[in-house]
Amino acid sequence: MLNNMSEVFSCEEVALENTHLLPEYGKKVIYFVTAMQGESKTFLYIGFTTNLRRKFKSHHRKIEFEFLNRIGYQINISWIVLPNGIREKEGQVVQRCYIQAFEPKLNEDQNSIATVQAEELKKQFENWEQRRYEYLKKQIENWEQSGDDKDTIIKKIWEVCKQPFDDKQHLILSSCKPEKTAV
Repeated sequence: MLNNMSEVFSCEEVALENTHLLPEYGKKVIYFVTAMQGESKTFLYIGFTTNLRRKFKSHHRKIEFEFLNRIGYQINISWIVLPNGIREKEGQVVQRCYIQAFEPKLNEDQNSIATVQAEELKKQFENWEQRRYEYLKKQIENWEQSGDDKDTIIKKIWEVCKQPFDDKQHLILSSCKPEKTAV
């Protein structure tokens, strides 16, 4: 057993870029990989190991962690040291309890980089749809203020909806194209 109770309940954390700071000692640990974006924190993976640094050099989810890190998520690794004398089977039971409690996305075998990318693309598409909706709503207000009747507005909506949406989050319109400023 550990001599100090604070060692059992302390939780340390490092960023994915600093895996060289992970402990190498032979103590059994439960580790948590989390993704933060803004105030939102998501559990990605929960594992059990005796050498955390070695584990992350060849982690089977390393590519997913690095991908999420590159697209703007802050990926952190936290761990708790289990008491001395705990058997591997007991550590795995503790791991499963944490997995059931937090439901990390990447502990499931069917979740992979493709799943993570698909979720990210879905979120980007939803944001794109929302921006397009907001733009169209503003256009309708402008047309109403300029005195266009409902039939004319409906025709304009139809024309706008046929137009592509550019990377600058504006509709590309031939008749009322927003001005682009130099970046």
